[in-house]
Amino acid sequence: MVIDAIKMALERMNRGYCRLSTLDYSKLEINESAKKKLSKEKYLERPFAYEFYHQLRKLMDNGEVDLGGPIIQAEVDKRYQHCFENGKVPDFIIHVPNNTDKNLAVIEFKLASNLRDIEEDFKKLVEFRQTLNYKYLIQVIIGNSYSLERARNHIKEISDNGEKIIIVEFNVENWRTREWEIEYKSNVA
Repeated sequence: MVIDAIKMALERMNRGYCRLSTLDYSKLEINESAKKKLSKEKYLERPFAYEFYHQLRKLMDNGEVDLGGPIIQAEVDKRYQHCFENGKVPDFIIHVPNNTDKNLAVIEFKLASNLRDIEEDFKKLVEFRQTLNYKYLIQVIIGNSYSLERARNHIKEISDNGEKIIIVEFNVENWRTREWEIEYKSNVA
């Protein structure tokens, strides 16, 4: 149910709110390697996350999605509950505030081109399960067919018997999702 709602919200996102402007990066006063990197980027993680939040809230508010009480909140800092003193903040949590028995899902967003940080997200997801008993650990990965395939291969290499993480790929070429799972064993204790 929650996975279907996430996929529906992703596929309903408005492309206009996810794309970068047509800024001429050659005119920015930054070094050449940064200009090259920026000129290749067409999307950033944050606009996707914000538009996803908007779409999921619309689905929930309109009654198209009923998660049975839990709500979605963005970047909640759990240090106030004396958890994660090091400041680990997930992109989204779906829960009933102040009721750890209703911790439904923790969600991280990452661009497929950002392979080095995907494993850090996995560690964070596992820690939220182990500390606050979230039912679903979800990693949304955004990219084109090529970058998603590279990310998929990388993730399969680091997969190990452990906590189940649901991967939701979001393909920017066809605006469609694909879901699969891994098991990930983190060194987080």
